[in-house]
Amino acid sequence: MKIALICGGGVLPKDVAQALLKKQADFAVIRLAGEADTDLQLPAAIPQLTVAWGQIGRFFHYLEEQNCTHVIAVGGVTKRPDFSSLKLDFGGIKALPEAIATVIGGDDKVLSNVAGIFEKRGYEVIGVLEATPEMSCPHGQVTRNGPSEQALPDIELATRAAHAAGSLDMGQGAVAADNRVIAMEGPEGTREMLLRVATIRKQKRARWKAGQGVLVKRAKPAQDIRFDVPVIGPDTVHQIKAAGLAGIAVEAGRVLLLDREELLRVAQREDVFIHGISLDQPAESK
Repeated sequence: MKIALICGGGVLPKDVAQALLKKQADFAVIRLAGEADTDLQLPAAIPQLTVAWGQIGRFFHYLEEQNCTHVIAVGGVTKRPDFSSLKLDFGGIKALPEAIATVIGGDDKVLSNVAGIFEKRGYEVIGVLEATPEMSCPHGQVTRNGPSEQALPDIELATRAAHAAGSLDMGQGAVAADNRVIAMEGPEGTREMLLRVATIRKQKRARWKAGQGVLVKRAKPAQDIRFDVPVIGPDTVHQIKAAGLAGIAVEAGRVLLLDREELLRVAQREDVFIHGISLDQPAESK
């Protein structure tokens, strides 16, 4: 098995690349021009190629050249391509109708369509959770401190709210404090939702004591986590602290811990708990 690691933006591609390197996996890297923005810090022996959106022919030629059999796509894609302005290679022209079809519909539909393009060409699409399960959040207490008894009802409430948001293909998270849903994640993402929560608290449109309330992150019910796996990282902890919340509860085994060592260091310093929950089991307090 040889993996093609397709890299968008953010630091997740680096974490995945380093995890594959540590496992001595056989892989090659394709960086999306205009999206991939992180030095993966890989040895020269690991093949790497940067391609633009219109170079679909070059893209698949590289997969064949490298004898790749499996595909993992990680990182953010901030813009859907404007096909009217692309300079297409011959493979791009042939694949144009199929490529346009991928950007129609909600995020989950787009990602499923992308997976289908690879599968039609004989590649097996796998997710980060399958290739590097050690990167996911385990069940139970992750940080030195866990959720208090007071936090448990908020975890349960935010879990239900996150499920509702995910069922509508809105987002992967929700915030609850003092037995009240404060915010549900939409297309803006977790960061912007938490900024909104901080504003709500500052303007006293909802009231809760500092160090009370939780963020819950979970996969959407119908989410294709091969292409779009939920993550939390050090920035999430900073945003939790700024919003006056106590901690983060995430779906164990289905949410990635980004930059884990730094994440745990920041969480300890800021006194923010991180807890892995199973959706069929209630969370336990410390």
